Amino acid sequence: MNDQKVMFRTGLKDSIAIVAGFIPACFTFGLVGKGLGLGSLEVFLLSALVFAGASQFIGVKMLAAGAAAPVILLLTLIINLRYLFISLSFGGQLNRNISVLARTWIGFSLTEEVYAVSMIPREEVNRKTENEKTNQPLALPYLLGLQIPPYVANLIATASGITLASYIPALYLPALNTSLYALLIALVVPQLKGSLRNMAICISAAGSSWLLNPLLGNSSILIAMLIGMAVGSLIKGQVKAEKGVSV
Repeated sequence: MNDQKVMFRTGLKDSIAIVAGFIPACFTFGLVGKGLGLGSLEVFLLSALVFAGASQFIGVKMLAAGAAAPVILLLTLIINLRYLFISLSFGGQLNRNISVLARTWIGFSLTEEVYAVSMIPREEVNRKTENEKTNQPLALPYLLGLQIPPYVANLIATASGITLASYIPALYLPALNTSLYALLIALVVPQLKGSLRNMAICISAAGSSWLLNPLLGNSSILIAMLIGMAVGSLIKGQVKAEKGVSV
């Protein structure tokens, strides 16, 4: 077996854990999208074209609530700014021989999980000889093996969620929305433990959204997020100035 096949198979093996995590989340996304009253094609295309985790859920919720397209796009862009920094780090690890077309796919299908797994040193990845280890640039065959399965799993799981929702009586579909809130709570609560800064961010953002919603409607989410970010930055800057440590 040649090196490219070995690297591709290694990528496939490394993708198993990512796929296992994606399936329930994407399945839930399909259910939630239908529960919010969106069409099957709309939900599927959101999953296929956005492919960005939390912002998919927020986007589908705002779309169903009738939020303006510019607000949805801007909020999604801000939420996904983290990918700018991930991409800068990840891009420096790629083999220079990878084409622009291939880099486009790699960038589109890059997630935090893919980034984390690809940065783990492994003897079998990108080896050219028996003695070389993975300080080599990331090769295309490995990345294809690593990134294709999660994306395919995303599509299949979303379609499965949509299909199952089609068999649920319309009267009960709105109840599926609670799974979205449960998911968001599960993401937020662990970050609050032992961190006054994170608690301040959460309280200021939630409070701002609640206060501004009667005036701004769904646009209040964007303003609230910016307020939460500002509060977090102020607290971090003050602590660093007073104690010389980060929080």
